[in-house]
Amino acid sequence: MTKIKICGNTRKEDVDLAVELGVDLLGFIFTRSKRQVRVDDVKALLADVPDTIGRVGVFVDESPEQIAAVADACPLTAIQVYRPLTPADRSLGLLLLPAFRVQAGEELAAMPIEQDDHPLLDTWAPDIIGGTGRTWAWSQAKDVARKYPVVVSGGLTPENVDSAVRTLHPWGVDVCSGVESEPGRKDHTKLRAFVEAVRRVES
Repeated sequence: MTKIKICGNTRKEDVDLAVELGVDLLGFIFTRSKRQVRVDDVKALLADVPDTIGRVGVFVDESPEQIAAVADACPLTAIQVYRPLTPADRSLGLLLLPAFRVQAGEELAAMPIEQDDHPLLDTWAPDIIGGTGRTWAWSQAKDVARKYPVVVSGGLTPENVDSAVRTLHPWGVDVCSGVESEPGRKDHTKLRAFVEAVRRVES
């Protein structure tokens, strides 16, 4: 089954609904963002979350030492990083989601992906990293998706996620702005519809 990651969580009621809906991964943004959270915030949000649900920390250019400290404090089970992963990142023993921002026409076969990576493919934009609300041409990643357990991100909504799943048969899908009423606040109708759309296309 396609893993569902709900990212940019800031509110307990949104996390609770995601858990109720059976999502697989919850994402928390620890870097510069309208949805940025602190370690103490996330510890409170995760207080009642079952251990079976993955906890993903999102970072841009934080150092391996900063990431390790956050991962240990929360604790996280995975990291999503928008810079090249270092040996120190890889030594954390966490699920690794190296994030790549896809540009139109880009040759994705050259991306530096290692054997156990779960590459997260997001939309490139000149002015923002993540949370763009814009899609990219999923067909560009067909070869990569055949080789690696990719996570599709960037502009996914309840209306288009079925097409992304059919095109790439990814390991997972990642949504943030596509299920929000405003940055950091989930629209519960959209969140339910997104999860239902993924499960429907699988069946």
